[in-house]
Amino acid sequence: MDTLTHMLIGAGIAQLLPKSIQRAQIQAFSWQQKAVIGALAGIFPDIDYLLFPLDPLAFLAYWHRTHTHSIFLAPLWAWILALLWRQYKPCRQQTLLLFWISLAGILSHIISDSLTIYGTRWFSPLLNYQISWDLLFVVDIYFTLSILVTLILLILLRHKPFRACACLIPFAYLVLVIVLKSAAYNRLASPEKNLAQTSAPLILVPQPFSPFYWQAIKVADKAFYQAYLKLTDDNLGNKLSQLSGLAFNHLSYRLPGQIHWHRYPLMPDNPDWQTDAEKVWQHEKFSAFRDFTDYPVFYAYHQQAKTSCVWFSDLRYHWPGIVPTFRFGMCKKVGDSWQVVRMKYLSQGQVQKLN
Repeated sequence: MDTLTHMLIGAGIAQLLPKSIQRAQIQAFSWQQKAVIGALAGIFPDIDYLLFPLDPLAFLAYWHRTHTHSIFLAPLWAWILALLWRQYKPCRQQTLLLFWISLAGILSHIISDSLTIYGTRWFSPLLNYQISWDLLFVVDIYFTLSILVTLILLILLRHKPFRACACLIPFAYLVLVIVLKSAAYNRLASPEKNLAQTSAPLILVPQPFSPFYWQAIKVADKAFYQAYLKLTDDNLGNKLSQLSGLAFNHLSYRLPGQIHWHRYPLMPDNPDWQTDAEKVWQHEKFSAFRDFTDYPVFYAYHQQAKTSCVWFSDLRYHWPGIVPTFRFGMCKKVGDSWQVVRMKYLSQGQVQKLN
């Protein structure tokens, strides 16, 4: 989930604390103060991004959305935030209220991140289980607008006992997304007869800018089959894609009866590349990518002068017109060992060597 949405949710949740908690304090916070504290708590779990420069691949596979996104550790983080806020003079006598606002903001972040495809480890460090409901793209302008409207209503109705009813707006949007996803499942035809007979489930992945657009993935013939699906045209979503500045191609999304399925193998079809691809995929230093990816596919093979590079990506992060977000591989010069590398986000081939 994007930072702005996390902040809006945190600011809104802070307005919903029971009055019994607020009355127990010497002086209640204003709605502005609660909004600021809640918004900052709402983005706190993403402090783990400070670890990204140390090892981007290990960060994605093992560090991101783990300890700072744990419901078990959330009270600890909330208490630390409360102690930090106490250094601010107007907050010195409000430790308990600071704790509850911070805890609410952190928990809202954990839950909202679980709406995306990435997955969140709620029970870290006790369990490594990831929770992912695969309903929203990381940036969903409709969901963000529903949160913004809810926050405005919570502020305007802050003295009304029924103010919490405003939260029905984003929940109604999530219900709509669930209905749309179910409709996509029901209307989607299998790409080939043999695919319909496989036991592997059909996966639908949320796509940028619209809840009407989905990516369909199915496993068959030792490969992934992928298609871009739309339930209907979304003119607003298409306008947003143009304003984003990205080369997102919404025309690649087709109605259920018109979709084109594409095959993505784990290993390259070119026999001259297969030996190196197998070595890289099974390499001990590449285990972090194997642990990270859910739908690994061969991306590219580059050979230049005395250097060979094998690249893989995750099909979850393939969008039409945009280079895949996560592209990792290994490169080797003649006489040297394989080295883990990554292509930087949105670059056309800017390579970074990893540890």
